[in-house]
Amino acid sequence: MVVPTGGILIENISQFKKKVGRCSHVAVYRSLLNFYHHYLVIEVKDNSMLIIHNSGGVLNAISSGGLAEIQEEEIDFTTEEENPCKFKSKHLDFEAGLYLVERSGYPITEDEKTQIIKKARSRVGENDYKFSSNNCEFFVTWAITGYGTCEQLQNAGPRLLADVADSTVCNYRSATVKTVFDKGVQSTIIGIEKAVLKGSSNLMVKTAATATTRVATGAVAAIAVVPIEAISCALSIKSLIKKLKEEKIDDRTFKRETTKKISGSAAAAAAGVGGAVIGQIIIPVPIVGGIVGGLVGGLIGRLSGTVVSGKVYDIVE
Repeated sequence: MVVPTGGILIENISQFKKKVGRCSHVAVYRSLLNFYHHYLVIEVKDNSMLIIHNSGGVLNAISSGGLAEIQEEEIDFTTEEENPCKFKSKHLDFEAGLYLVERSGYPITEDEKTQIIKKARSRVGENDYKFSSNNCEFFVTWAITGYGTCEQLQNAGPRLLADVADSTVCNYRSATVKTVFDKGVQSTIIGIEKAVLKGSSNLMVKTAATATTRVATGAVAAIAVVPIEAISCALSIKSLIKKLKEEKIDDRTFKRETTKKISGSAAAAAAGVGGAVIGQIIIPVPIVGGIVGGLVGGLIGRLSGTVVSGKVYDIVE
């Protein structure tokens, strides 16, 4: 992994306490995922340190509804019993690689540091994590410089993976909302199917009616979700505009993410409609077929629309 720009290797806790202090930018390597986790140091004490970072995981996703959350956390300088040289906290993984990041324009005076810490604390509790526009590095660089950037996403490979993760992992909450809406719409529309079949005594007529109403159920329910997709896209873009104004992201990230949102939502809506119709035909179980087909179609559409538009943007720019 490439060393962060301005990175100074810290090899042990003695060096850490000597070089890292109030308002320091630290990056620690995560070998499993091949990326750096960035955090802002608020205070270094004798046996612990106070940091603010954009961090989380599965438990955080369940408890707060977001993949990660900006949080202020105290990290103890305690080591493992079986290995006194290894610290329990993954934020002090000297073996993997821990760097103090110092760049041009970083704070020098105590007043500057106080303002940066105040600004960072203003976002504690935020859980709008995005791999490609609001990760741990975006947060720390924004807090220190007033301009959120991510050096790790400059190469095509990591950026592509971030796009895939954003359109799947980070999209699970809105997908859940849309699923509930789908089910409600389809539960209502299924009454149409029953009404049409109720008066049909002839087997052929009943079979034809069944096939027709299955298509109608899937199509009408799916089309009803299109406005929801549009509203979701509009809200996402509104959030991006706010981040741009607050300089949490740069202009390039804003334009790229907006392109992804519009393309992804359009592709998800189109593929969701087709998927719902096909799903209702293939799975002749009321409601279930349309929901399954719509979810699969929407997921594929959003994933392909997001990834392709992001890649095209990078090439054209």
